[in-house]
Order: sequence, then C-alpha cells, then structure tokens
Amino acid sequence: MASHCYGRQKSDHWNSLEFSPQISLALFTAGNKLRGSAFGGELTYHIQKNNHPRPWMRMLRLNSVDLVFNYKNMEKVTLSSDPRPNLFGDAYAIVAALNFTLLKSKYAELWVAPGLGIGYLGQTYFTNRNILIGSHLNFASRMALKVAAKVAPYTRLSAGMDVLHFSNAAIRTPNYGINISSLSFGVLQMLRSSGQPKRDTTERKDRLGLSRHQFDFGVNIGRRGVVRSREGLYKTGLYAGYNYRLNPLLGCSSGIDAVYYHTVYQNNLQTDQSLATSLDRWRVGLAIGPDFWMDRLAVMAKYGYYLHYNHFSKSSEEVKTYWTAGLKYYVMDWAAVQTKVYLHKTEADYLGLGILLTP
Repeated sequence: MASHCYGRQKSDHWNSLEFSPQISLALFTAGNKLRGSAFGGELTYHIQKNNHPRPWMRMLRLNSVDLVFNYKNMEKVTLSSDPRPNLFGDAYAIVAALNFTLLKSKYAELWVAPGLGIGYLGQTYFTNRNILIGSHLNFASRMALKVAAKVAPYTRLSAGMDVLHFSNAAIRTPNYGINISSLSFGVLQMLRSSGQPKRDTTERKDRLGLSRHQFDFGVNIGRRGVVRSREGLYKTGLYAGYNYRLNPLLGCSSGIDAVYYHTVYQNNLQTDQSLATSLDRWRVGLAIGPDFWMDRLAVMAKYGYYLHYNHFSKSSEEVKTYWTAGLKYYVMDWAAVQTKVYLHKTEADYLGLGILLTP
C-alpha cells in the first residue's frame, strides 16, 4: 500500500500527453460577422515544472509548460457577406503555453493555460479573395480553462473551454483576424519515467534578478502591409524608459515611444494605414504598464498617450492613445532581443523586431 501511494504522488511529477476533440462554440472577428461552426482537436504534451520550481513558478503555481498542436476544420465557416464554402481553409497551430493551477484536490484539478505560437490558414485574400486574412502564416494566441478528474492512477479525463486567435500583426493586410472559442473533452495519460527527477543545481546570480532599478533603451524595425498588395511600408520604433522590479515576478515600467515612418501618407490608398496613418515622419507617446518576468524572459504590456501624432483619418476620428505588447529575452545581463507590437484600439499597427539595452 505504501509503495502504491508513493507511486501516485510521483505521478504528479511526470510528463503527460493529452488528446482533446473540440467543437466550436462561437466564431467572431472585428467588423464582420462569421457563420457556421468548426471542429477539430488538440494534442498536448505537458512538461511538468513542479520539481524544484523557480521563485516565479511558485508564485504563479506553474504546473507545466505545454506544447500544443491544434487543428480546426473550417469548411463550414462563412461570412455573412460572403457565403462561399471553404472560405478560410483548414487551420493549424503550434502553441507553447504556460499551465497554471487555479484549484487542486486529491481527485481533480482546475488550470488556466495562456499560450503563443504560429498558425497556418489554408486560404487568404490573395488565394480566394476572402476579406479577413492576408497571409497563410499567422501568429496564434490561445487561452484555455480546463478541469481534469482522476479516473485511474495515471489517467485523467479533461473538459474545458478555450479561445484561439489568428492574426499576422498587420505584416500583410487585410488583417481582421479570426477568433474561435471551443468546447473540448479529452483524456490525459501520465507518461512514466525512469529514475529520480534531477535537481536543478545551476547557480543563478544574474544581475537581472538582483537589480530593482534599470533604464532601458530599445530599437526595433518592422513593416505594415500595403492595402490589397504583397508590399509593405517600413517603420522604426525607439524606446527609452525606466523599469522598477517589485519582486522576481512583477515589474512596472514607463517610458517614451517614438516611431519613425519611412513612408508617410501621400494622398493615395497605397499609403493609407487606417488608424496608423500619419502625415508626419514621427509620432511620440508616453506609456506605462507591467512586465512579467520569468527569469531572463519577460512579457511586457503598456498603455500609452500620444504627445505628438499628426494623424490622418477620412472619418476625422482622433487617435490619442495606443497599446504596446511584446516579449524580451536577455541574452546578456545588459542586452535583450525583443519583439514588440503596436496597436490602436483593437487594430494592429506593426510588429517590430530589435534589441533592448540595459546599461
């Protein structure tokens, strides 16, 4: 009996494989109405992280890092303004997710798993003139809420809901994006391992974990797609700000965003960038928001107000605020690679890739 109980406790520290068939609950997108339903499934490999967790893992109750493969049959999904069948083709996504435990008992567990990855859609504006998607390759973001109940020592049944989002951050337009909410039922099987789990003996004395105050200086470059074209308009983003680390997990940062337009509006459709259209070479804003730290990787998000933006809009709509979000990974204590997206309301402006320096 004692050895059986020990095995059950050990099973909580093993990796696992989950298969979950899915049926869509709703499909929605910006400015358009979607009809029909999608079905498919997910195959998830859960890599357990509750053996000797890092401080930020304990604070967030991280259970596992998940590798997710998602498939959706979109044959019956149409637009209210375009009833053609198979308008979007099948959808595929590979997502890396963080699995956080919300509630846990001896027999069941409730978790939430946000994730980010790459998606592929079979049809685009340039293949069959659907008005929502401009590229086959897209970014895929996913938020899942699931409950798993133990039915055998190494087997659980799972059920949950998730929302999967496809868009390309305006690298190519149109870029209205697609959101799919789904209901899933599945089975989760523990994968037995041999030997004892290895203890992480790596010494981590990075200056990043010790310094509460730091100044950041960043630069990125990216492009926004030209309307009804495979071409793009380039922009360069600059950032200077201050970051205060509250604890190993959370920081607060504020700073100035400046964006340089390599091409400005020239009174034609090809240079019209919707809410991102500028009559000047520069726009400048002040933003503030949190940074969520996972050792050398940080997720950043900010809300900003424009100090200068000579915006052009045919509808005379004023644009005074913006959002930024992204990831930064410190390859050295003083230098990080970063990816950063700028948004106006729910509309992506452009995605920039670059570096961030912390002297």
